[in-house]
This record gives sequence, C-alpha cells and structure tokens, in this order.
Amino acid sequence: MKQFHVLIVDDEIHAIRGVEAGVQWKKLNISTIHTAYNLKQAQKVFQNHRVDLLISDIDMPKGTGIDLLKWVREYYSETETIFLSAHADFSYAKQALQLNSFNYLLKPVDYSELEEVIQEALQKITKDKQLNKVGESYFQLQKTHENIMIERFWLNLVNQAIPSTKDKVREYLDINKINIDDSIYYLPILIHVQRWKAGLTVEEEKMMEAALKNAIQEEIAKNDREAASIELGSGYMLIILPRSGNNHMNRCQNFILKFRQYFDCDLCCYVGKQVRIYELLEMIQSLKDLDRDNVTMINQVIELKSEKRGQSTIPQFPVTEWLELMKIGSKEKLIVEMNDYIESLRCKGPVLTSQSLQLFYQDFLQMLFYVLQMKGIQANQVFSKNILTANTEKIFTSINSLQEWLNLIIDVAMDQLHKSHESNSVVDKVKQFIKENIGVQKLSREDIANYVYLNPDYLTRVFKKETGLSLSDYLQQERIETAKELLLHTNMSVSDIALESGYSSFSYFSTIFKKVTRHSPVEFRRVYSGE
Repeated sequence: MKQFHVLIVDDEIHAIRGVEAGVQWKKLNISTIHTAYNLKQAQKVFQNHRVDLLISDIDMPKGTGIDLLKWVREYYSETETIFLSAHADFSYAKQALQLNSFNYLLKPVDYSELEEVIQEALQKITKDKQLNKVGESYFQLQKTHENIMIERFWLNLVNQAIPSTKDKVREYLDINKINIDDSIYYLPILIHVQRWKAGLTVEEEKMMEAALKNAIQEEIAKNDREAASIELGSGYMLIILPRSGNNHMNRCQNFILKFRQYFDCDLCCYVGKQVRIYELLEMIQSLKDLDRDNVTMINQVIELKSEKRGQSTIPQFPVTEWLELMKIGSKEKLIVEMNDYIESLRCKGPVLTSQSLQLFYQDFLQMLFYVLQMKGIQANQVFSKNILTANTEKIFTSINSLQEWLNLIIDVAMDQLHKSHESNSVVDKVKQFIKENIGVQKLSREDIANYVYLNPDYLTRVFKKETGLSLSDYLQQERIETAKELLLHTNMSVSDIALESGYSSFSYFSTIFKKVTRHSPVEFRRVYSGE
C-alpha cells in the first residue's frame, strides 16, 4: 500500500506537537512527518523531500500560509493543502479556496475531524495520480499515433501513394489530421552507404543501418522533431529537413567524417534543393539519378547542380593487348594492367557514369567470350550463373565494384583457359570449402560450384578427373570420415555427431555409416575406441 509524506507548518511549537500527537498517522498510511515553523523552513523541506500533503497555519509572522500555498502551487502543484486557523476570517477562507486548498479548519481542531479530512485528501491525491497516469498514457499513445501518421505520410509521398500535387497533399493532411506545414520549403538529402567494409552478416548490416538512422538524426537533423528519416532500401536513407538554413553542407561533411570513421564504411550524401512538399518527389528522383551516375566519388557531399550532365562516355580499353595476355595465360600482368586502367578511369570524374560502366562491361564480356570461343570453351558450361548474371547492377554502382568483378572474373577465366596448370588448385579450393562446411546439412553441388564460380557440371567433370570421385561421393566420404573422428575422439552423443557431420536424419546417418564401415555408429565406437 502506498505510503504518504506530510509537512506540518505552524509558528507555534505546541500547535505542531498537538497535531503530531493527536492524529493516528499510521492508520492513515502516513510514513513520514516533516515539520517547519515558517515559510523559508517549509520551502527547504519541499526542496529536499517529497510532500504529498501540507497542513499549515495561515496567520504566521514570517510569511503567511497563503504565501506558502502560492509558492507550492507554482512549484509543487500535486501537493494538497489543509489550512488550520484560529481566525474565522472569510477573507482567509476565500483566498484559500481560490488557491484550491483542500479544506479550511478552525483551531482548536477536533483531531477525529482532522483525520477524516486528511483521509479524504489522501484519497483525492491517489485518485488524481491515477488520473494523471491515465492522462499521460493517453497523451503518449496519442503522440505515438501522431508520429506514426507523420511517418506514414512521408512514406506514402515518397512511394507515390499520394499524388504529388498541392491540392492532394493538403487534402491528405487535412483528412488524417496531420500537423505538417505544407507552406514552407523542405530540403531532401539522400545518404547512400556505398560499401560496408567489414564482412557483415544480414543481421549485423541491419544493426548498422539502425545506427546510421540514429546518427543522421543527431548529426544532420540535430534531433529536429519535424525532420523525417525514411529508409529507401539497403544502405539508403532519405532525410527531409524543414526550414533548412545554410549549414546543412557542413553537417553532412561532419556526419560522413564521423560515421565512416566509427563504422568503417564508404558513403556519400546527395543534397537537393529546397522545395515545397508537392515538389519533393521530383527532387528525390533527381538525387537518385545523381547517386546512380556517381561511380567515382566516395565519402563526399555532392550537391545537386542546375546544369545538365553531359552524355556518358564509353571507356576505351586496350583490347588487343588484353587479348594477347589472355591467350598466353599471363594472368598476373593482365590483372596489373586492368587495375592501372581502372585507376585511370577515376580521373574522368562526372563524365563517367553508371551507363559508362555498363558499356564497358558489355565490351569486356564480348572480348572474354571471343577468347573462350577461340579455346573451344563455352562460357555457360564453365562459369556459374552468379559470376556472369547475378547482381550485375551492383557492378555498375561504382568503379570499386567494377574493379572487384574484373579481378574475380579474370582469375576464374584464366584458370579455365589454362586449366592444365590450375585444375589442381580448383580441386584444392573445393576440398577446403567442403571441409570447412561439412556440418552444413543442405550443402549442394551448386553451393560448392558457386564458391569457385564454375558451372556445376563442369566442376564435377574437373573434380572427378583429378580425384576419381564425383562431388557428391566425395562429400559423402568426408562426412563419414568426420563422423569416425568424432566417434573415436569425443564423448559426443551419436545423434549430435550425425548433425555435426551434416546429417539431419539420424536413421539415414546410421544406414549410410553402416553401409560404409559395416558397423553401426555405436558398434564402431565400441570396437575401435576400446570401450
């Protein structure tokens, strides 16, 4: 049960002692009784302790009870007050009522009557606190609902669920009672994390994006409640600033400096122009186009300019020299020349766009396929699909992405063009991959082939030629060898060993194990471990 705290104020000490002795405080669930003999002492008590109920004399020489109540109403409005007075003066009672005192009793007070009044006051305090909690909860719920509606408005606007016209935007705001000012100008800023440098899992990347959103609110929006932050996809955030001043460029530069340092990533901020709400969609699309065509700049603030961009250039590369290096198998020299060429592209700046990279990609593949044809190799029978067709859009997002792809495809292509020297290394890579992933129950031939970027059928032929085993037979063999080692050298249960070896079905594991070793797993452990 809740315990209450009371302050008794009177300039006469015997009056305070009388109230202290006359009231059954414990019965009223009052645990603490403070006393004061003038206004200043009473104020100190309030400043240092919780006071639920004030019982005060009115006529005191160093500040009246009315003066005290005025101060309490200003700073401690939840405290209830009961006045005790030896004067039946209506003017006192009137002032007390005007200041919302709970009651006004005449001295000498009847203690049983005082107890009843105190009980009623405490009941009111309890009820008021309950109502306040309900009110706070309702206010919080209302505020949450309002925030959700505002966030939904911006999402609907960006996703074109609301027509971008002045009338339709105003109609939507009015119907949904959303408090957004459509008469002011808004500044959109698009943030794109071009690369998370660490090898992040999907869950870790989500955590990073949450940190990105918080950092944007703190560093760019400066926790402006009217600013909107919207996720536009993996690594993309849009922030919309109302009434933006002239310091947003510095904010973005400071944000990039801090965020890339703490989270080890590359990113760019694209700053638009201040426009009305119904003009935002077009401005955001311009920022997306700016990001799409930025393939050379990283960790910079890029402002949308009014001038139009020129036509994309088509990067020319030394086809004859690269063809010759491919033919003779000079992989290391080819990779060095390609990387030098990529570095030279960085200097081209804005004239090099995403479309430029696409054109280069098409010309490069044409050259590669020509060399493969000369060697009698069909690309679709050698390479896995993911190296030629999967995530091609990512290749065109930046010079760095294109460089990574070039190094990868040349590494794989040259190995196959001159496979007499390289087939053993491919097989070794496959064996190591299987060893590291032996516990993966659904490890497939396709998974293994994708790891070395080769066609599954082609890899199987190469693997069998070198080992005498198909991929599936080798995988089965390695699973059983893993199970043997665990049976002989650990105390793991047989069912756990089955899972550790990559078998989801215990009965299937036992059947295969017995077929290979002529013993059940339990028998094998007993016979060969000396148990």
